[in-house]
Amino acid sequence: MRKLLPLAILLLSFFCVNSISAQFKSIFISTEEIGTLKCIYLKNVNANNVSEYGVDVIYKNQQFVYKQEQDTIHLKSKELIAQFITDLKTGLLVIGDEEKGFSITNPNYTIFKNKGYSDNNFIVIANKDLTIKAPINKFFANQLISWLNSIDFGKG
Repeated sequence: MRKLLPLAILLLSFFCVNSISAQFKSIFISTEEIGTLKCIYLKNVNANNVSEYGVDVIYKNQQFVYKQEQDTIHLKSKELIAQFITDLKTGLLVIGDEEKGFSITNPNYTIFKNKGYSDNNFIVIANKDLTIKAPINKFFANQLISWLNSIDFGKG
C-alpha cells in the first residue's frame, strides 16, 4: 500500500495537468517574419468555446549579439492595434530627420528614434524598462504597418 500511494499521486497529477491544458487552445491564423520581428495573429479558444483574438509582435534584444532575450507586444483589440500603427507612423514621420526625436511609452511597449548617428534611419521597439530593444528601419516599419492593416481582427 505504501508503494502505491506515490504512484497514485503521480497518476492523479498527470490527469489534472492534462485536463487543465486541454481547456485552452491556440490557433495561429497568420504569421509573418518582418525583419527581426515575428508577428502572429492568433485565436485562443477556451473550454467553453469562447474565442479571443490577439496579435503578438515578438522582438529580440539586438543590443548584444550573444544575449538571446525577447519580449512580446500583446495587442488584444482593434483599438490597441490602431494605436500601435499610429505610434509607428509617428516614428516614420521623423525617421529621416536627424534634428527631430520622439519617444512614445505605453504600458505594453516603448517606441523611440535611435538618434545621434549620421544616416541612422531606425526606430526602436523596446519593452517598458528599455532592457530589450529591437531597431527596425523604414522599410520594415512600413511592412509591419501593412501587415497589421491587413488583419481582419476578430475573424479567422
